[in-house]
Amino acid sequence: MHYLDADFGEGPVWFISDLHLSPQQPALTRLFQQFCETRAQEGQALFILGDLFDYWVHPEQSRESAYAQVFTRLQQLAATGTRVFVMVGNRDFALSQKLLANFDLRFIPDPCAIHLGRQNILLTHGDQLCWNDRRYLWFRRVIRHPVIRLSIGNLPYPWLQKLASGLRRGSSQELQKKTSQMTDAHPLAIQKALRQGIAGNQRDNGFDVLVHGHTHRPVWEETRDGWRMVLGAWSPEAAGIGRWSAGHWSLEKITPIP
Repeated sequence: MHYLDADFGEGPVWFISDLHLSPQQPALTRLFQQFCETRAQEGQALFILGDLFDYWVHPEQSRESAYAQVFTRLQQLAATGTRVFVMVGNRDFALSQKLLANFDLRFIPDPCAIHLGRQNILLTHGDQLCWNDRRYLWFRRVIRHPVIRLSIGNLPYPWLQKLASGLRRGSSQELQKKTSQMTDAHPLAIQKALRQGIAGNQRDNGFDVLVHGHTHRPVWEETRDGWRMVLGAWSPEAAGIGRWSAGHWSLEKITPIP
Protein backbone atom coordinates (compact mmCIF):
# COMPACT_ATOMS: atom_id res chain seq x y z
CA MET A 1 0.00 0.00 0.00
CA HIS A 2 1.38 3.39 -0.98
CA TYR A 3 1.12 5.80 1.93
CA LEU A 4 1.36 9.53 1.24
CA ASP A 5 3.25 10.97 4.18
CA ALA A 6 1.99 14.55 4.18
CA ASP A 7 0.53 16.90 6.77
CA PHE A 8 -2.66 18.68 5.73
CA GLY A 9 -3.25 20.46 9.02
CA GLU A 10 -6.90 21.30 9.60
CA GLY A 11 -7.57 21.53 5.86
CA PRO A 12 -9.68 22.08 4.01
CA VAL A 13 -8.86 19.25 1.62
CA TRP A 14 -10.89 18.81 -1.58
CA PHE A 15 -11.68 15.58 -3.44
CA ILE A 16 -13.00 15.47 -7.02
CA SER A 17 -13.38 12.77 -9.66
CA ASP A 18 -14.94 12.00 -13.04
CA LEU A 19 -14.71 15.42 -14.65
CA HIS A 20 -14.31 13.97 -18.15
CA LEU A 21 -12.97 17.25 -19.53
CA SER A 22 -12.69 17.49 -23.31
CA PRO A 23 -12.73 20.07 -26.13
CA GLN A 24 -16.33 19.03 -26.84
CA GLN A 25 -17.49 20.29 -23.42
CA PRO A 26 -16.22 23.88 -23.01
CA ALA A 27 -18.88 24.71 -20.39
CA LEU A 28 -17.61 21.85 -18.26
CA THR A 29 -14.07 23.17 -18.49
CA ARG A 30 -15.30 26.64 -17.48
CA LEU A 31 -16.93 25.19 -14.36
CA PHE A 32 -13.67 23.46 -13.49
CA GLN A 33 -11.70 26.66 -14.01
CA GLN A 34 -14.19 28.52 -11.82
CA PHE A 35 -13.63 25.96 -9.05
CA CYS A 36 -9.85 26.32 -9.34
CA GLU A 37 -10.10 30.12 -9.15
CA THR A 38 -12.38 30.14 -6.10
CA ARG A 39 -12.94 27.37 -3.57
CA ALA A 40 -9.96 25.23 -4.54
CA GLN A 41 -7.59 28.02 -3.53
CA GLU A 42 -8.91 27.80 0.03
CA GLY A 43 -7.59 24.25 0.35
CA GLN A 44 -4.43 22.75 1.70
CA ALA A 45 -4.73 20.15 -1.05
CA LEU A 46 -6.82 19.01 -4.00
CA PHE A 47 -7.07 15.30 -4.79
CA ILE A 48 -8.23 14.39 -8.31
CA LEU A 49 -9.24 10.73 -8.13
CA GLY A 50 -9.28 9.75 -11.78
CA ASP A 51 -10.91 10.66 -15.08
CA LEU A 52 -9.85 14.28 -15.11
CA PHE A 53 -10.13 13.93 -18.90
CA ASP A 54 -12.66 12.12 -21.03
CA TYR A 55 -9.75 10.23 -22.53
CA TRP A 56 -5.97 10.44 -22.60
CA VAL A 57 -3.75 8.63 -25.05
CA HIS A 58 -0.57 10.65 -25.65
CA PRO A 59 1.52 13.50 -24.15
CA GLU A 60 0.94 15.43 -27.38
CA GLN A 61 -2.58 16.17 -26.12
CA SER A 62 -1.14 18.58 -23.57
CA ARG A 63 -0.17 20.92 -26.43
CA GLU A 64 -3.75 21.27 -27.62
CA SER A 65 -5.52 24.39 -26.39
CA ALA A 66 -8.37 22.74 -24.48
CA TYR A 67 -6.04 20.48 -22.52
CA ALA A 68 -3.32 23.11 -22.10
CA GLN A 69 -5.88 25.38 -20.39
CA VAL A 70 -6.61 22.70 -17.82
CA PHE A 71 -2.95 22.05 -17.04
CA THR A 72 -2.19 25.76 -16.87
CA ARG A 73 -5.05 26.34 -14.43
CA LEU A 74 -3.90 23.47 -12.21
CA GLN A 75 -0.32 24.73 -12.32
CA GLN A 76 -1.53 28.18 -11.27
CA LEU A 77 -3.50 26.59 -8.43
CA ALA A 78 -0.39 24.75 -7.26
CA ALA A 79 1.53 28.04 -7.36
CA THR A 80 -0.90 29.53 -4.83
CA GLY A 81 0.09 26.86 -2.31
CA THR A 82 -2.66 24.29 -2.83
CA ARG A 83 -0.99 20.93 -3.36
CA VAL A 84 -2.56 19.12 -6.32
CA PHE A 85 -2.49 15.31 -6.38
CA VAL A 86 -3.62 13.36 -9.45
CA MET A 87 -4.68 9.72 -9.62
CA VAL A 88 -5.50 8.25 -13.02
CA GLY A 89 -8.84 6.63 -13.82
CA ASN A 90 -10.15 4.19 -16.39
CA ARG A 91 -10.35 6.89 -19.10
CA ASP A 92 -7.05 8.70 -18.52
CA PHE A 93 -4.79 5.95 -17.16
CA ALA A 94 -2.16 6.80 -19.80
CA LEU A 95 -1.35 10.08 -18.01
CA SER A 96 2.26 9.81 -16.91
CA GLN A 97 3.94 10.94 -13.73
CA LYS A 98 6.54 12.76 -15.85
CA LEU A 99 3.94 14.80 -17.71
CA LEU A 100 2.11 15.74 -14.52
CA ALA A 101 5.36 16.81 -12.88
CA ASN A 102 5.96 19.23 -15.77
CA PHE A 103 2.95 21.17 -14.47
CA ASP A 104 3.84 20.86 -10.75
CA LEU A 105 1.19 18.20 -10.23
CA ARG A 106 1.86 15.23 -7.94
CA PHE A 107 1.07 11.74 -9.18
CA ILE A 108 -0.39 9.25 -6.70
CA PRO A 109 -0.98 5.56 -7.43
CA ASP A 110 -4.30 3.75 -7.17
CA PRO A 111 -4.90 2.92 -4.34
CA CYS A 112 -3.27 5.45 -2.04
CA ALA A 113 -3.52 5.96 1.73
CA ILE A 114 -3.39 9.30 3.52
CA HIS A 115 -3.86 10.51 7.09
CA LEU A 116 -6.32 13.30 7.94
CA GLY A 117 -6.57 14.26 11.57
CA ARG A 118 -6.84 10.98 13.45
CA GLN A 119 -8.31 9.05 10.54
CA ASN A 120 -6.74 6.64 8.05
CA ILE A 121 -8.13 7.34 4.57
CA LEU A 122 -8.09 5.07 1.51
CA LEU A 123 -8.29 6.79 -1.88
CA THR A 124 -9.07 4.96 -5.12
CA HIS A 125 -10.68 5.74 -8.45
CA GLY A 126 -13.30 3.08 -7.79
CA ASP A 127 -13.32 0.85 -10.85
CA GLN A 128 -11.53 -1.94 -8.96
CA LEU A 129 -14.51 -2.12 -6.59
CA CYS A 130 -16.95 -3.15 -9.35
CA TRP A 131 -16.51 -6.87 -8.84
CA ASN A 132 -19.67 -7.81 -10.76
CA ASP A 133 -18.32 -6.26 -13.97
CA ARG A 134 -15.91 -9.10 -14.68
CA ARG A 135 -15.55 -8.30 -18.37
CA TYR A 136 -14.36 -4.78 -17.60
CA LEU A 137 -11.94 -5.98 -14.91
CA TRP A 138 -10.43 -8.41 -17.43
CA PHE A 139 -10.10 -5.61 -19.99
CA ARG A 140 -8.53 -3.38 -17.34
CA ARG A 141 -5.81 -5.96 -16.64
CA VAL A 142 -5.10 -6.44 -20.33
CA ILE A 143 -5.02 -2.79 -21.42
CA ARG A 144 -2.78 -1.82 -18.50
CA HIS A 145 -0.26 -4.60 -18.98
CA PRO A 146 3.19 -3.01 -19.48
CA VAL A 147 3.73 -4.78 -22.82
CA ILE A 148 0.35 -3.67 -24.18
CA ARG A 149 0.84 -0.13 -22.95
CA LEU A 150 4.28 0.08 -24.55
CA SER A 151 2.98 -1.28 -27.85
CA ILE A 152 0.02 1.10 -27.94
CA GLY A 153 2.12 4.04 -26.78
CA ASN A 154 4.40 3.70 -29.78
CA LEU A 155 1.53 4.23 -32.23
CA PRO A 156 1.26 7.62 -33.98
CA TYR A 157 -0.89 10.15 -32.13
CA PRO A 158 -3.62 10.32 -34.86
CA TRP A 159 -3.97 6.55 -34.70
CA LEU A 160 -4.30 6.67 -30.92
CA GLN A 161 -7.03 9.30 -31.20
CA LYS A 162 -9.01 7.04 -33.53
CA LEU A 163 -8.44 4.08 -31.21
CA ALA A 164 -9.66 6.08 -28.22
CA SER A 165 -12.73 7.21 -30.16
CA GLY A 166 -13.58 3.63 -31.04
CA LEU A 167 -13.10 2.43 -27.48
CA ARG A 168 -15.36 5.21 -26.14
CA ARG A 169 -18.12 4.24 -28.59
CA GLY A 170 -17.77 0.59 -27.62
CA SER A 171 -17.79 1.48 -23.93
CA SER A 172 -21.00 3.51 -24.32
CA GLN A 173 -22.70 0.61 -26.08
CA GLU A 174 -21.52 -1.84 -23.42
CA LEU A 175 -22.72 0.44 -20.63
CA GLN A 176 -26.26 0.35 -21.99
CA LYS A 177 -26.27 -3.43 -21.57
CA LYS A 178 -24.99 -3.45 -17.99
CA THR A 179 -27.18 -3.64 -14.91
CA SER A 180 -26.85 -1.18 -12.05
CA GLN A 181 -25.29 -3.95 -9.96
CA MET A 182 -22.51 -4.38 -12.53
CA THR A 183 -21.59 -0.69 -12.59
CA ASP A 184 -21.75 -0.11 -8.84
CA ALA A 185 -19.22 -0.97 -6.15
CA HIS A 186 -19.76 -4.47 -4.74
CA PRO A 187 -20.62 -4.48 -1.00
CA LEU A 188 -17.92 -7.07 -0.28
CA ALA A 189 -15.38 -4.99 -2.21
CA ILE A 190 -16.24 -1.99 -0.04
CA GLN A 191 -15.96 -4.10 3.10
CA LYS A 192 -12.60 -5.54 2.08
CA ALA A 193 -11.23 -2.13 1.08
CA LEU A 194 -12.10 -0.63 4.48
CA ARG A 195 -10.77 -3.62 6.38
CA GLN A 196 -7.49 -4.18 4.56
CA GLY A 197 -7.12 -2.29 1.27
CA ILE A 198 -7.41 -3.13 -2.43
CA ALA A 199 -5.84 -5.70 -4.74
CA GLY A 200 -3.30 -7.04 -2.29
CA ASN A 201 -2.28 -3.57 -1.11
CA GLN A 202 -3.09 -4.42 2.48
CA ARG A 203 -2.96 -2.37 5.66
CA ASP A 204 -3.33 -4.41 8.84
CA ASN A 205 -5.29 -1.85 10.86
CA GLY A 206 -7.71 -0.97 8.05
CA PHE A 207 -9.21 2.40 7.19
CA ASP A 208 -11.71 4.78 8.70
CA VAL A 209 -12.88 6.30 5.42
CA LEU A 210 -12.95 5.11 1.80
CA VAL A 211 -13.13 7.83 -0.87
CA HIS A 212 -13.73 6.99 -4.53
CA GLY A 213 -15.49 8.00 -7.73
CA HIS A 214 -16.17 6.09 -10.99
CA THR A 215 -19.68 4.84 -10.18
CA HIS A 216 -21.30 8.31 -10.53
CA ARG A 217 -23.45 7.61 -7.45
CA PRO A 218 -22.48 10.28 -4.91
CA VAL A 219 -23.05 9.33 -1.30
CA TRP A 220 -21.66 9.88 2.19
CA GLU A 221 -22.58 6.84 4.23
CA GLU A 222 -21.59 4.85 7.27
CA THR A 223 -21.06 1.11 6.91
CA ARG A 224 -20.32 -1.38 9.65
CA ASP A 225 -16.65 -1.24 8.64
CA GLY A 226 -16.25 2.52 8.28
CA TRP A 227 -17.39 5.51 6.28
CA ARG A 228 -17.59 5.78 2.48
CA MET A 229 -17.65 8.89 0.32
CA VAL A 230 -18.50 8.48 -3.37
CA LEU A 231 -17.76 11.54 -5.48
CA GLY A 232 -20.15 12.69 -8.17
CA ALA A 233 -19.57 12.99 -11.90
CA TRP A 234 -19.30 16.53 -13.27
CA SER A 235 -21.70 18.17 -15.70
CA PRO A 236 -21.81 21.73 -17.10
CA GLU A 237 -24.69 22.44 -14.71
CA ALA A 238 -23.24 21.13 -11.45
CA ALA A 239 -20.54 19.04 -9.79
CA GLY A 240 -20.44 17.02 -6.57
CA ILE A 241 -17.19 17.42 -4.65
CA GLY A 242 -15.87 16.10 -1.34
CA ARG A 243 -14.49 18.25 1.48
CA TRP A 244 -12.63 17.50 4.69
CA SER A 245 -11.99 20.27 7.19
CA ALA A 246 -11.01 20.05 10.86
CA GLY A 247 -12.25 16.47 11.13
CA HIS A 248 -15.56 17.07 9.37
CA TRP A 249 -16.55 15.51 6.02
CA SER A 250 -19.13 16.80 3.55
CA LEU A 251 -20.34 16.30 0.01
CA GLU A 252 -20.88 19.69 -1.59
CA LYS A 253 -22.33 20.94 -4.84
CA ILE A 254 -20.92 23.67 -7.06
CA THR A 255 -22.72 25.36 -9.92
CA PRO A 256 -21.63 27.92 -12.53
CA ILE A 257 -21.43 31.52 -11.38
CA PRO A 258 -23.75 33.62 -13.57
